[in-house]
Parts: sequence; C-alpha cells; structure tokens
Amino acid sequence: MAKSETNDIDDQQVIDFLRAHPDFFQSYSNLLSELALPHESGTAVSLIERQVAVLRDRNIQMRRRMNDLLKAARDNDELFSKTRSLSLALLDVTCWHDLNEVLATNMLVDFNADFVCCHVQHAHLIFDHIQGHGDDMPHQQFVNGTIPVCTTLRADELKSLFPIQDHTSDGSAVLLPLAMRETLGCLAVGSREPQHFSADMDTLFVTYIGDVLSRIIDKL
Repeated sequence: MAKSETNDIDDQQVIDFLRAHPDFFQSYSNLLSELALPHESGTAVSLIERQVAVLRDRNIQMRRRMNDLLKAARDNDELFSKTRSLSLALLDVTCWHDLNEVLATNMLVDFNADFVCCHVQHAHLIFDHIQGHGDDMPHQQFVNGTIPVCTTLRADELKSLFPIQDHTSDGSAVLLPLAMRETLGCLAVGSREPQHFSADMDTLFVTYIGDVLSRIIDKL
C-alpha cells in the first residue's frame, strides 16, 4: 500500500488493511481524535460521541495555541538576535558619523524600517539620521514621560520626525525617549504602513536599545 498512490486506494482496500491489522489504532491512537465516529443512538446525541467531539475540538485548539506560541518564540528569538547585533554595533561607535551609519544599517535594514532618526536636544548636529534641536523636540507632542509610544502619524507629523524623506501619506512610528545625563533625546523609527507600529506592540526590546543608545550618546 505504501507504493500505491493515495487517490488509487479504494474503500475495500482500507477495510482489508484494517482487518489484517486490527491493532492499527493502538499504535496510532492519536488518529482517533481526528476521526468522525458517530455512535448509534437514535435521535439522541450519544454521550460518547459528544465526548469525542469535545476532545477533538480541544485538540485542535491546543494545536493552534502551540503553533501561536512557537511562532511567537521564533519571532522573539529573531528580534533578540537583531537587538544583540545592534547593541554590539553601538558599542563600537566612536563618533557621530559612526552612529549615523549604525542607525542607517541596523535599524533600516535589520529591523525593516522605512525611516529612522535620532533627535538630540541642545546639540548642533545635522546628519541623515541624527538631528540636533534647541529647546523644542518634535516628539514631545506624542510622548509623555519615558515610556515608548507606538502611534499612527499624518504626513506632516512624519516630516517633523523624519525630515530627510518626503512624506505624502500617513504612516506609523515607535518613539523612544532617551534620557541622557546632560540632555534629552528621542529615537524615532517609522514605517509607511499606518498599522506597522501599532499601540499593542511589545516595546521591551526597543526599550533595551534605548538604554544602550543613551549611554553611547552620553559618551559622544
């Protein structure tokens, strides 16, 4: 039977096989939860049949939950690896130009972002991905305190946070406040997709990146 094509097997061959191997389902008992085995009980619903149906549904739900957990674990593992690479690259930064290159390479490429810009208060900096400001910071209208914020932004709001790009439509961004010893800052990472950075996103890894980046800016 292993050599036969599945669509060439008829009902009688299945019957003959099961008769020749009466202990088949003892070796593959998990298959029973996937089979529909109605129990003759007239118009009433058989208790056994109902129990089997409940167990089958639970089995399906558990498989779905397990698949969701495995996907989340794979995603977190990949995100941790990228965060580790970015952190190591930041530790090698010795000047503002190096920091600009690390943000462009690691944030835009590894994290699949469309825009990235680090804003630093009371600094005279003009790079593609690092901008200095006076007292007013472009992220302050969206962020209150030190907690990262994921939000949808209009085109003009994107322009204030990512000034080197042209913006003609809405997008989204994660805004990470940076707390340095002598100044304030914000790392903004953006996307052209309005739902890419949603409010329910986990910001644990982003917060870790912010901690490392703050230390690097303090040294610079």
